[in-house]
Amino acid sequence: MIATAATLAGARRLYVVAGLSAFLAMLANVVDIVLGFGGEMVTYGAKPAAEWFDVFQRSPFEGLYALGILNIVYMLGMLPVYVGLLVVHRHTYPVSAGFALLLSMLATGIYISSNAAIPMLELAQQHAVATTDAQRWALVGAGEAVLARGEDFTPGTFVGLFLSGLAAIVVSISMLRGRVFSRINAWAGIAGFSFLTLFTFVATFVQAWYVVALYLFGGAGGLLALAWFAMTGRRFLTLEAHIDEHLHVPEQVNLRTV
Repeated sequence: MIATAATLAGARRLYVVAGLSAFLAMLANVVDIVLGFGGEMVTYGAKPAAEWFDVFQRSPFEGLYALGILNIVYMLGMLPVYVGLLVVHRHTYPVSAGFALLLSMLATGIYISSNAAIPMLELAQQHAVATTDAQRWALVGAGEAVLARGEDFTPGTFVGLFLSGLAAIVVSISMLRGRVFSRINAWAGIAGFSFLTLFTFVATFVQAWYVVALYLFGGAGGLLALAWFAMTGRRFLTLEAHIDEHLHVPEQVNLRTV
């Protein structure tokens, strides 16, 4: 079927947005790595709410960062990428690409609804201006409840993080089979997000091995994921430049270049 001018224009905008969003997701991860390098090694679930309030009152950004605000930026940035990948694979693997998009949407909703960063910022601000011990203790109790539900690498956030990693693995498999993206691009995603998902599991449920998992799985997975973001973003921008032939004859698209 020949694409209309409106279809071409819409797909062109989508591919540009998807490409830029992949770079945004990469940037969020780069900032996360840079800020975490050489910083305090956080044992998640061990810091009480009162200490988190001190962190937020000293530096709101430090508290937001430590409690995963960049993960929210990353997950939101990935949504247009999954939509773009579904459009790319709509004639070949729409079920798996659509399933990945669904997983990503569920992961984002679950993670944002449970994440402790913004609620703890609000509670810390209220704690700072509380005038009685009763108010302070009530806010500390509320903070403990928020942390139990949504501190990173605790069971409260595991489902959101796990589904996010699973979505990236599923869509990378679609990319490998669809051949619009290079095999290197796809395998970087499959391996990288598998390592990161394994790290998430170990960091959440076997915290005694946190440091080992961080350097063994987190380091390798993070580097491969950064490569995936870069190659995927670049490929989307390349597809945008050849949108006419891609949408006119989808069955002939077999582009293995990055």
